[in-house]
Amino acid sequence: MKRVLALILGLMVMFGGATACSSSGKSTTAASSASQAAAGHASQSASAANASCAQAGTRKIPKTRLLADLGLTYGAFQRYLYKPYKAGAFQKGANGRTKALIKAGLATAAIVKLLSNASKNAAADPTLCKYVPNINNIKSSLSTLAGKVKDGTASPNEIDGTSNLFGQLKNATGFTPSASASLPGLS
Repeated sequence: MKRVLALILGLMVMFGGATACSSSGKSTTAASSASQAAAGHASQSASAANASCAQAGTRKIPKTRLLADLGLTYGAFQRYLYKPYKAGAFQKGANGRTKALIKAGLATAAIVKLLSNASKNAAADPTLCKYVPNINNIKSSLSTLAGKVKDGTASPNEIDGTSNLFGQLKNATGFTPSASASLPGLS
């Protein structure tokens, strides 16, 4: 009985997340080429994003909230979309495909919500505002990818492209530790 309720609840959230993904932006048709055009498009979007950014902080602790949102989105993407795709869990006829798709749908809905929160937190702080276009590129790419994973038509280039968008944001923000970094006391 609990499994049936969990399945029904999961499907409701997944279809609600899919609706939210598809209605979050009308320009998601070119999202598959977002990783290729991210460099050129980011400069155009940056000027538009700076116009909508706050001149003074309008949210409490936006940097901390942004880091938390981005960390959770990257972790959920890796665990529920990237690694299962690479393992072949989304292919038609794969063992456990339905379970993997449900988890991916739930994770996608959560990721889209967290990316929306991250975008709002970045726009609330003048120093973080430059990351809004990168966050929006990830969001649109993920929305397109979610539909293709569900249909079984996602290609390795698309999943790697979305992963690369996360990497570009991570490198742009400076969240990547240096290779020589060590934890204090563990030298």
